[in-house]
Amino acid sequence: MKKTVAMILAGVLCLALTGCTSAPPPAQAADGSPWDENWVTVGNMVGVNAPEGMDSRENNEALAANGMYYATWSMGESQPYTNEEGEDAELYDTQIYLLLRGCQSAKDAENTLSQWKDMANRNYVIDSTTEETHNGVDFTVITYTFEPESNPYARGASAFGAYRNYAVSVELICQQNFNGDTGQLLGQFLDHCHYAKP
Repeated sequence: MKKTVAMILAGVLCLALTGCTSAPPPAQAADGSPWDENWVTVGNMVGVNAPEGMDSRENNEALAANGMYYATWSMGESQPYTNEEGEDAELYDTQIYLLLRGCQSAKDAENTLSQWKDMANRNYVIDSTTEETHNGVDFTVITYTFEPESNPYARGASAFGAYRNYAVSVELICQQNFNGDTGQLLGQFLDHCHYAKP
């Protein structure tokens, strides 16, 4: 569990929350549709109207010194869990993590994605890799399994993409009792992600 969260939120422990008021949400999405105030807005760049059954759990809107933002969603009922270090957590049937990093340039965003992909390849047992497009953004999508003795989750899927000078990573992880297709469920979530119009 600890290893997974560290991977999902790579660099988030470095967040230095500021006391600044967050900027108003964008007026429009990149596809021309108006920005919906009911969307979960992450980093003032991504708006998510999550599919039915996915509940918003956490949204860090404070800009970190390194330009990192994240938000989480869950599906199913929570269950208490204590890891091998004695730390308590709440586990859900499925959890979704969106990590967004603002970079100096589009090239820097691609470099960040390469680092995230390398980390995923080192930490997961990869089942498949595909290239997909969701709402105008190209993603590399991987599906994978976890080593059962080191993780309470059984499998997952992650998407890595870039929008302008932002690196975007979305990870969906499931417990053993989840019977659906992780890649398909991740794709549904990505279809509900909207990006701020330049």
